[in-house]
Amino acid sequence: MSRSLEEFRKETNRVLRNLDAKLVGVSFILNEEVSESADRGVNMEALSEVLGHASQKIHEGKLLLGLQGAGGRLIAAISAKDEPGFDPGKISGLLTLFLRNFLLQEERDRDGLTGFLKKESFRIQMLEMANRIKKDAKSSAPRDLSRKPRSPSLSFFHLDLDHFKEINDTLGHRFGDEVLRSFARQVRSFFAESESGEVLLARLGGEEFGALVPYLSANEAQFLGEELCKFIKEAKIPTVDEVERYRRANPDFKVSSLPQVTASIGVATADSAVILRVPDDVLEGELDQLYERADVATYVAKKLGRNRVMAFERILAEGGTVLDYDERTGIVTLDLGSDMGVDVGDVFRVYDNRKFTGREPIIQPGSQQKIIGYFPRLTLGELEVIMCQPQVSFALRRGGDTFIPAAGFFLEWVPPSERGRRVSGDLRKRDRRKASGLSTRSLFDARLRESLGRERFILVLFFFDNLATIREQRGSATIKELYSSLAAELEKLSVPGDVVSTISSEFLGFLPSASALKSIKAKVAELKRNFAAREGATFSAVLFTSSTEGVERSRALEIARKGAEIARFKGVDQMLVLDPQVLLSKLYFYHEHGEYDKVADEFGELHALGVSGVTGVTGVTGVTGDQALLYYAEALSYLGRLEEAMETARGILAKDSSNLTALQVLSSSAFELGRYTEAVQAYESLSKEKKGKIAAWQWRDFGIALLYLGQTQEALGHLERALAADPTDASVIYHKGEVLLALGRKDKARAEFMRAFELGYRELSPQAAKLLGEG
Repeated sequence: MSRSLEEFRKETNRVLRNLDAKLVGVSFILNEEVSESADRGVNMEALSEVLGHASQKIHEGKLLLGLQGAGGRLIAAISAKDEPGFDPGKISGLLTLFLRNFLLQEERDRDGLTGFLKKESFRIQMLEMANRIKKDAKSSAPRDLSRKPRSPSLSFFHLDLDHFKEINDTLGHRFGDEVLRSFARQVRSFFAESESGEVLLARLGGEEFGALVPYLSANEAQFLGEELCKFIKEAKIPTVDEVERYRRANPDFKVSSLPQVTASIGVATADSAVILRVPDDVLEGELDQLYERADVATYVAKKLGRNRVMAFERILAEGGTVLDYDERTGIVTLDLGSDMGVDVGDVFRVYDNRKFTGREPIIQPGSQQKIIGYFPRLTLGELEVIMCQPQVSFALRRGGDTFIPAAGFFLEWVPPSERGRRVSGDLRKRDRRKASGLSTRSLFDARLRESLGRERFILVLFFFDNLATIREQRGSATIKELYSSLAAELEKLSVPGDVVSTISSEFLGFLPSASALKSIKAKVAELKRNFAAREGATFSAVLFTSSTEGVERSRALEIARKGAEIARFKGVDQMLVLDPQVLLSKLYFYHEHGEYDKVADEFGELHALGVSGVTGVTGVTGVTGDQALLYYAEALSYLGRLEEAMETARGILAKDSSNLTALQVLSSSAFELGRYTEAVQAYESLSKEKKGKIAAWQWRDFGIALLYLGQTQEALGHLERALAADPTDASVIYHKGEVLLALGRKDKARAEFMRAFELGYRELSPQAAKLLGEG
């Protein structure tokens, strides 16, 4: 609701308390959809039937009020002390005023056709939800390592019905409205059954809808989007009953065959870094960007054939194609632009079609699902972007590539770490595009290679903060002017031997001939102050120094680019000296907030860059040893990559056999993989190190593993410990029955099986099912 019914009840009860009355239940009905909030034991559906179409009635000591609006009906139930002073009329008059204001607000905020929020109200509540998540995350209790925490994030799903215009044109706008109503019901039903918690649903206009879901990682959001897309495709929209009702109301509707309704869905996620670290005055702008990214992802999903999901984060890898190739100039036009995250200098691999990307499965003939292999990976060549616009970009073939990039060819973005070195022809083209007064990129690269042989060197990368805001408020030309101005200032600071060069449209690089870090930091700090005062814009700088332990000097430029990513993560107007602790800060942050897919991604990137792990992370307790590797092992376990999790945990335990988290990862992963001997060994070590104070679920799995190894007496003891902590765990009760059955105690085993069955446990062994049948 635009103001939740729970909040409405709280506000109302603060007033009713003075009258010795209480609003015990309220329900809101709009377009056959019912929302309610009530005390335990108060059946608002039954009370609504008692009230009927009346505006007021007293029933079993409760005052029932009904208020009809233009499109909705609000029903309230009030209880009061049975005293002579009780005045239903006074309460009725006061509460009717509250109800009328609430009803008017709901009807103003909601779409009359579907009952979903209107776009404007949705955007307001989007910000309110983000602020609630931010507040809850900051006030939450310490994390329980035995459970995966919720990620303080927001995922926006943009839904666009496919070919809806054709439905309107062929079947009429009235039937089109019925399709939209039915579609909204199905979407509401999906999210209600998905147990996604509080979800905001909106009609954004026409056949476009939105859903905002909290506490999902980007991977979880994409998975949920795929489930939603499948649900919509398989649902009957409208349903048979809805079509029959429509036919009765519209006798002239004679169409027998109705089109299948599908949707294209774009997904974008604002992770914990956005929700928790962005200042309050900037958060609304970040949510606007979230909205726009999901819209862009929907556009790409439609371009790729409709009835599919596209996550914004996957557009560069999966969503690009060649639009045009100009043979005379060699310029290739791509259908990906800066709105999709493309930047000058980006590289794309080119494939003839999607079949030969190395990811397309070969399905066994006559089978629907059995995969017998994958089509090979056949790359035609690579393209490098030389210019970007919001929706398109322009590129040239790299190096000696001579393939013809025809329209429709598939593109795959190449991460910087996988891009080969430019050949001399590429460098000459880049040099011709350099700004005047700057060193050539080829000279910069040559000087950087020379620096690798020196005992010490420093590399600085400069980049502007909030480019999107600058572009929007001051125009794209301003950005070029700012970079030119910054380059000129750097030239003034330079001494003979220093090199300043454009690294990409985003970065300026600086290789000072001196290697005194303190002096260079002072120069950069002064430059930042003066530039901000004069130009009204801030920039950040990251400094790589070869004397820092734990960073690979041969990857200086790549590590500096990664450092720029960390600086953006930390905020604006940054100056970071890069070391492993700084470079691992995002990984630690994502681990703290349970975004394990991003922990794994961060670790993979840093590992590829040769960044060493660190120990003794401030603010993280109960964990010792190599923190990054430890968090990586935990992330792999939560992500279901159990073999990798076990291998990583073993490596940690080889150096620190008492590491509690590594033991926990090893034991739980081994158990999930059915390696019960190794699971038992790990659980024994874990229990010993924690002096028997392990979680109930760990005693449960420990006991089950012992049961499968035939150690029934020990298994029984561990399962009893699990039950002492959680007497309603159906799995523990069932497996206790299995132990008792193995020990020959049939009557007691049958009783445990029955208890487990009553609690919903259904994975019965043949012996257990037979024993229950005999009972």
